Amino acid sequence: MRAEREPVVAIDGPAGAGKGTVARLLAERLGYRLLDTGAMYRAIALSVMRAGVDPDDAQALARHLDRIDVSLDDGRVRLNGEDVSGVIRTQEVGQLTSTLSMQSIVRDKVTPFQRRAASPGGVVIEGRDTGTVVCPDAEVKFYLTASLDTRARRRYLEVTAQGASVSYDQVRLEVAARDAQDANRAVAPLRRADDAVEVDTTRLSVDEVVERMLQIVGERRCCTR
Repeated sequence: MRAEREPVVAIDGPAGAGKGTVARLLAERLGYRLLDTGAMYRAIALSVMRAGVDPDDAQALARHLDRIDVSLDDGRVRLNGEDVSGVIRTQEVGQLTSTLSMQSIVRDKVTPFQRRAASPGGVVIEGRDTGTVVCPDAEVKFYLTASLDTRARRRYLEVTAQGASVSYDQVRLEVAARDAQDANRAVAPLRRADDAVEVDTTRLSVDEVVERMLQIVGERRCCTR
């Protein structure tokens, strides 16, 4: 069966490593579907914020999750049918996302959908546990990383472009805190899969990263056919 389909390409890595941009471009170049797992968690965080649900109240959170539906449609993220692709990218949503993603009840809501969406193959799936938990049998796995300063600078430019008033030092502290939280969480911690190809994007342009990944995907496609 694996030889009759296009491969699943899983991309993991810390915040600011360039996963989102690279995943989108790689999917376009390959003609694959893009599955942004982080966006799904952000949509859930947005719904929790809007509803005023205490993220530490497990029962209230469970009741809330039963009432929401999150889906991906042509790269757009929909929360109960509403396109929330833009509003989920705020710092506040990002911080709550990291908190919620540590809870098994939230991951149990999202992971089965992600697996079903990826199962036909021909998909680039991007997140923090795609190669270790969501799609451990993915034919191609990448782990994107970069120095803390590089990732913080990228995040700073992103949030200030959205009009946020924040200092670089503050963003750097937040990125470092997110790293520690993601790496040390009890549920699906961020780590590189043993069979993942690590790509350090610190000194590489986006195009250079994509070209390197395209070459590796091409080699793996030949080996699985």
